[in-house]
This record gives sequence, structure tokens and C-alpha cells, in this order.
Amino acid sequence: MKTVAKSLNVCHVVANINENSGGPAYSVTNLAQALSEQGIYPHLFTLDYQGHGKQVATKNVNLHSYTATKLAKYLRGFQPSAGYALQNLAAAELDLIHNHGLWMFPNIYARQAAVRNNLPLITSPRGMLESWSLRNSWFKKLPAWFLYERENLQKAIAFHATSQEEANSLRQLNFHQPIAVIPNGVSLPNLDTQPSREVLIRLFPQIADKKWLLFLSRIHPKKGLDNLLFVWKTLVKQFPDWHLLIAGSDLIGYQSKLEEITATLQLQSQVTFTGMLSGEQKASAFSNADLFILPTHSENFGIAIAESLAYGVPVITTKGAPWEDLETYNCGWWVEISQPDLTNALVQAMEMSERERQAMGVQGRNLVKAKYSWNAIAQDMSSVYQWILAGGEPPSCVQFYSA
Repeated sequence: MKTVAKSLNVCHVVANINENSGGPAYSVTNLAQALSEQGIYPHLFTLDYQGHGKQVATKNVNLHSYTATKLAKYLRGFQPSAGYALQNLAAAELDLIHNHGLWMFPNIYARQAAVRNNLPLITSPRGMLESWSLRNSWFKKLPAWFLYERENLQKAIAFHATSQEEANSLRQLNFHQPIAVIPNGVSLPNLDTQPSREVLIRLFPQIADKKWLLFLSRIHPKKGLDNLLFVWKTLVKQFPDWHLLIAGSDLIGYQSKLEEITATLQLQSQVTFTGMLSGEQKASAFSNADLFILPTHSENFGIAIAESLAYGVPVITTKGAPWEDLETYNCGWWVEISQPDLTNALVQAMEMSERERQAMGVQGRNLVKAKYSWNAIAQDMSSVYQWILAGGEPPSCVQFYSA
């Protein structure tokens, strides 16, 4: 193992950072950027799936991006030339490899580069070891587990979990390595310079003069949107001044099924599918929403929840997401994964006055400011890297296995 350099060269490996692919594209790039201010020289290794939108922009990060071949697109990122490039980078420059995610060939390349160059490997599962995720497409994951994924995880010198729940999932799978529990970070927007409602109303006139219930995340069965639509059907007559906005990328064709449910329930005039929102449109959605909802079955963190709170919007989510803080800080509702519980939370939230919801939003923004700043998170991660490479007293965020 290499000795600690004055400025550590750490490579973050992630399957892709294309903007339509979901939370890790943003959380990994933001982490790498924040680490650049902590005496870390960050590299980022990834494939570019150009059909999934532009890559998330990076600043002060040495980006090693390889255009995904046709074979890579159909075979989970299989691109040996990129793997060789990562091995060469590891041999020449790196002190440590930080792998993000599972089940993709770039994650295998991260392990191979670390092992062949005697570098420490840290792995962030990014929610992919939660029980719901393991059950989803289990017939594909089971052979992958025995072929390569278990070995990938066994070779990690330590894990990074974004919540205690994710750390518990690692222990339940009988992994005994140290686990650093460090949440994702959030950038606090300036609420005085946000785009107006008109940005979205010009695109979707049907949402004018309505209060906005916003969902903004990937369109995927894991997110519980079918449950939300059935609940929404029972509430639209009681709350005719509200409109449900469903925003997000659809990489697997699931939105068409949700649109069928919407039509069957005769909700077309109360529900709008906006597609992927980014830039000014995304900021308009968050800054002008009256309430945010994520009725998810499983999240390791739930970056969209933190983003919503950063904009001062109260949140409803389920106990599939590790957000007990919503109740602790009185900035939202944290309910069981059931239609009756979602219904009760929505009724409470929508019956509140605008002033009461805004007060909850202020408390949510204060929570994000206190616990989820990128600067504090990068300090914790940097201390973990230094400890792994140089030893000494472990950081307070690191947990050890106890039988």
C-alpha cells in the first residue's frame, strides 16, 4: 500500500454521470468537487451514455470519461479498453480507489485496478444492497453475485454508507469491514434568485392557478408512483386546487404504464408528466412547489428529499427512505409504505395553511444547512481516506463490526 502523499490522488469510479441516470450522477460529482478543497486531488472514472443526457458538469475534477460502446450499452458497461485505462491510471497516479455502485462492469474494473496495484478500495453501494433492490431482478443479480459482485465487496477495505439503514444492510449480508456513515450533501440555493412559476406554466398551462404537489426523481417501480396515483384518485375532489406534477427521467419505459393507470383513473386533468427537468425548469419546480412527495419503496438516502428541503419545501416520504429527521425537525411526514398512510399524510399537509407549510419548509432548510453541507461531508470523507492510508485514530463517522 502506498504511503500518504501530501495531496492524495483518489479516483471515484461510477458507471455513468449522465444527468438522466439518477442521484449518483450528482452526488458522486459533487463529492469529488467538494473533496478538491480538502487536500484531495480527485479523479472521476466513468462511461458516457450519450443517450441518457449530458454528463453532469464537473469543476476541479480530473475527468476520465469514455464513450460507451454499443456492447457496453447492452452488457452493463462491458468495455475492457476502459478497464485497462483505469489500471494504467491506478499504476501511475492513484493512492486510493473509491467505487460507487454495484452490478456494472466499471465497478469490477475498480476492484481489479485496486487489487492489481495494491491500492485500498472503498465501496459505496449507493442503495443497491437494500432488500427491495436485491429482490428486484433477483434472477439476474443472483448469478452476478456469485460470479463477481461478492468478490468486489469482499475486496473493499471499507464501505461508505449514506445512512445507518444502509450500514445495517451491509452487516445483514455478513460484511465485517469498517463502515463510514456519511450522508450525501446538498447545495443550498439562493431563494431570492429563483425562476418564477411561469417557467413551467408556459410549458404546462394546466398547472396555472394550482398548488403544486411535486414528485421529482427517476420514473421507476421502486419509487411507488402507482400507489401515489391510486391515493391521488381518492383526494382530487377534496382538493381541486392542487395538481400533481410527476417529473423525472424514464430509462426503462415505466412511464407509459403510469400513464395508463392515470387514464384508467381519469386523472389526466389532475396529473402532469413533465419528463426530465433540469436547469431553470428544475429550479422552478422546486422553488415554487407547495409540497414534495417521494412514496418510495427503498432509498439509501433520497437526494431529492434533501434538495426539496434545501428549497424550503416540506416533504412527505415513506419509511423506505432513511428520513426520520422529517419528524424530528418538524419539516415533513415520514410514513409507512401504504396507501392509507400516504392518504393521511397528504390530507394533513394539504389542509394546512400556506403559512404553516412555509414554516415547516424553513425548518427543513435549516436542517439541510446544519447536517448536509458538502463542505462538512467532504471533511469527513477526507478524514476517512487519511485514516485508511496513514492509520491513527479512526474518524467518529466510522463504525466497526461487533459480533
